[in-house]
Amino acid sequence: MKKIALFLISLLIISIFCGCINLNDNDKPKIVDTDGDGYPDSEDDFPNDPAASIDSDGDGYPDSWNPGKSQEDSTSVPPLELDDLPNNPDDWKDSDGDKVGDKTDAFPDDPNEWSDLDKDGVGDNADINPSVNLSISVSIRKFKVTKKVDLLKWAQVYFDIKIESETKRIDNTGRFWRVWLNKEQKVDHEPFVYDIPDNTKEEFTSIEIVMYDHDILVKDDIIDINSKSGENTLKLEFNNVENKISYEEKTTGSKGILWLDISSAENDDIPNTNTITRTYNWRYRKNWEISIEIPEKTYNDYANSTVNRRPQSQTHKPYEAMARFVTSDEKVIRDLAIKLKILANGQRYNSIETINFILSFVQLNVNYCNDSDTKGENEYWRFPVETLVDEGGDCEDSAVLFAAIMDALGYDVALLYYTWEEGDELLGHLAVGIHLLGNHGHFEKDENGKKYFYCETASEVFIEMGERPAEIKVEAEAVIPI
Repeated sequence: MKKIALFLISLLIISIFCGCINLNDNDKPKIVDTDGDGYPDSEDDFPNDPAASIDSDGDGYPDSWNPGKSQEDSTSVPPLELDDLPNNPDDWKDSDGDKVGDKTDAFPDDPNEWSDLDKDGVGDNADINPSVNLSISVSIRKFKVTKKVDLLKWAQVYFDIKIESETKRIDNTGRFWRVWLNKEQKVDHEPFVYDIPDNTKEEFTSIEIVMYDHDILVKDDIIDINSKSGENTLKLEFNNVENKISYEEKTTGSKGILWLDISSAENDDIPNTNTITRTYNWRYRKNWEISIEIPEKTYNDYANSTVNRRPQSQTHKPYEAMARFVTSDEKVIRDLAIKLKILANGQRYNSIETINFILSFVQLNVNYCNDSDTKGENEYWRFPVETLVDEGGDCEDSAVLFAAIMDALGYDVALLYYTWEEGDELLGHLAVGIHLLGNHGHFEKDENGKKYFYCETASEVFIEMGERPAEIKVEAEAVIPI
């Protein structure tokens, strides 16, 4: 049975590699280069301006200047300006360099913040609860003294409500409530509203309610309202992260009973943006599950991009065109990368284990499918966000996704591009290389001799870094640094 299983897996991998990238293109149009910049007009987004040629998102702002060119060489009127956001068709300016356009950046001059969902003035990254402007409202509804506090059959009652370092006195309009034993007393007062700093690093906010009996000659006594032995004041904790508190509306101690209300801010003001939810499950040493929210607009922008979906067939600089699909600066990718990194850190995975952990995420969640079946085209490169939503793709799609995640985490990443002949057919395959010191299995070298260890992404079974499938028998045609 083991031999049969291995044979079936081998057939599966062979079927994945064969024809992964379609390289047969019999169309050879006449090359026209109006502005003489080396890019044929068919691949030049600015065919009449020699300063630039590529505009990935089609917003009229170039991704970069052509080699040896600058804005001074632009013949457009006004001169072209570079696009800070080459994959965002709705914005091009990013003043603080956080990869979020100024049009939608709530903090356009702060590179660490770009969103403020609850509109409290604290950016979501620093905000312990970005979905709501945290605050607590505490009210005492009524109380009752059930046993003598001293020799008298009545008590003169007032309260202190303490939230963190602030204290609010609750009394009978500047006086005390004089109450007989076992008689309920209603309390009418303005709630104590405490605004929790949204940039707090504390998970909880402490609340304490103290019920006093006033004495003229001696220190005021504390009336016990806590059922716990050894405690006579009511102590609670508000969860800042979850925006909730667990408490009883009626609390009973050995000498007093207190009825209270505690409320927190609601999430009514949070904008309702249309999102696509995806939940991924996979196994690496144990079972994992992660969910992400992808804005519909983000997905649609990539899906409707007019970029050449066959970059390897471009006449001019095809490798650069291939690398542009690795959108590691996309917020969806950065957020996903951070989530995966947090999970890996929680298991104390080292660098190699973290790579394999994320590699298994891609391998086991991107279902292999042919472009002809899903897109009706022989070749169709997807951007990483498209692959996450579609939950499928072929070798270049899974490779580009993995490369984007690892690049977002700061790893030194390259695309590994292979071509070989099989009969009369020219086949291609795309994998990912990660540069590390030491020996970690199979690697490819770039033109400077730098080692990139092989990572196979197009597999329905886990293949760890450094294992190159036997079906690939050639050296990489290109090592494309990201």
